[in-house]
Amino acid sequence: MITIFLLICVTLSSLFLTALARRYAYAGGIIDTPGPRSSHLIPTPRGGGVSVVICTLIVLAFLPLPHKWSLWWTSALIASVSYVDDHIGLGYKLRLACQLLLGGGYVASELSLSSCVFPWFSDSWFCFAGGFVFLGGIVWVANLYNFMDGIDGIAATETLFVTLSLAVLYTHAGAHEWAFLMLTIACSCFGFLFWNWAPAKIFMGDVGSVFLGWVLGVSMLSSAQQTNVSMWVYVILMGGFIADATFTLFSRILRGERVWLPHRTHLYQLLSIRFGDHRKVNYILMIVNVVWLLPMAIFAYLSPDYAWACTISAYIPLSLLYYTNRRQIMKSMAREG
Repeated sequence: MITIFLLICVTLSSLFLTALARRYAYAGGIIDTPGPRSSHLIPTPRGGGVSVVICTLIVLAFLPLPHKWSLWWTSALIASVSYVDDHIGLGYKLRLACQLLLGGGYVASELSLSSCVFPWFSDSWFCFAGGFVFLGGIVWVANLYNFMDGIDGIAATETLFVTLSLAVLYTHAGAHEWAFLMLTIACSCFGFLFWNWAPAKIFMGDVGSVFLGWVLGVSMLSSAQQTNVSMWVYVILMGGFIADATFTLFSRILRGERVWLPHRTHLYQLLSIRFGDHRKVNYILMIVNVVWLLPMAIFAYLSPDYAWACTISAYIPLSLLYYTNRRQIMKSMAREG
């Protein structure tokens, strides 16, 4: 009963804080103005994700998680950098440098890399090489969340699916503190989603999207050390975001595009243009999540020795789905002018 009461308080707090953030954004002129590469038609305030940041960090401070302060401080600092970026627009090089610095510090100080995911590798070289792999993973998840937060409700909806699924698995694994953290993030996003569902009254902003990606990326590595929920489970559950963002990034690199510039070539963006409705895209993503990715994540959790095989099995059809649909829509749009 106390747990339910606390989660209701988190939801209501997020709802209230988002309303305050909206008023602050209007007063301070923190507004996203639609452009040729935007998926929106009217100027909309941004930075509402600060409500998710505040609620999550307050709860995390009181949770009895091992090494929680490394997670807390790096997440708070990432959110601070992103908050400043929402206000004055930091350059992508400075943002990336901050992320690499904080991620490198976290990986170096907190993770016993040799036992995290690939125990069959020797400590002598994998701890060093694996550190760079995991650092890249954390930074990529943080940034892909930012890339994917381009239409109303998508980042909050995806986070609801991922964190609620993880909460169930953590509860089954007896990792109740991790389960409560995931429920806290879910409730924070639910309160924010009241304002962000299409048509959005406020956007999450970098402060929310980068923070969520960062927390999930770091939790993916930390919880693998402390619980029976492996990083493969995270990778599968976030497959909708990872596949779209990663495939689109490599496609743009191969075409020689400047990948740090705004664009509208993610599959979710193309679908929103095709449908003319952000909600339909969210519904499609949730169907893929629940029907395909959730069962595969459960298999990976129940059969940890074959979790890597479950991940490959989950991503092969997912990648084909993204590739074929994205290619067809882009060709169709090119013909239509």
